[in-house]
Amino acid sequence: MARAALIITPQAPEQKPSRHLETRTKAVALFARRGFAQVGLRELAAHLGIQPGSIYNHIESKQALLFELIESLYLDLLDIVATPAARASRSAEKRLDALIGAHLDLHRDKADFFRVAEHEFHCLDDSQQTAVLELRRRYESHLVKLLTPLGLSLDESLARTTVRTFLCLLNNLPAWTDDAGLAPQGHRLLMQGIALGAVKGALASATR
Repeated sequence: MARAALIITPQAPEQKPSRHLETRTKAVALFARRGFAQVGLRELAAHLGIQPGSIYNHIESKQALLFELIESLYLDLLDIVATPAARASRSAEKRLDALIGAHLDLHRDKADFFRVAEHEFHCLDDSQQTAVLELRRRYESHLVKLLTPLGLSLDESLARTTVRTFLCLLNNLPAWTDDAGLAPQGHRLLMQGIALGAVKGALASATR
């Protein structure tokens, strides 16, 4: 995997994560709003609050920064399925419900990361795309294992297609239901109910 795109200048240890996080947060917001290809280095530097001539003291390259942003999202998604709660000996349905909730919560907190990952993936080079696809496949594999006891098809191709469609639904539900006029908690419950109902319907159809 590519080395970290952000180059942190020497400073007190406790300040490094905050500067790193601030740079990523500002960059992903800009890429999400303007589009990666539309953002030049001068605009990026201005948005980050640094001089254009010193930008390479802070990032390896614009493309490497994009890779790090997308990679970090998939690592966060993998953290969801790697937590003790996700592996606990609960029923598969309860673990699915918990995963849906955690995925939606992450989308709420990192909406710009999801948008950039979906719309700017094609801007990565071949090796970066391969690395991201491997992380995506790992997340999909966890979902395949989770859904198999609930009736997911044993045919690998059909199972992967079902999981990818389900993830597409999860990633787009916040935008599709944004006009529902609900309070945050009610909105989350609506999305969770739709997602759970959709996957149960798909699994039921697969067993007919």
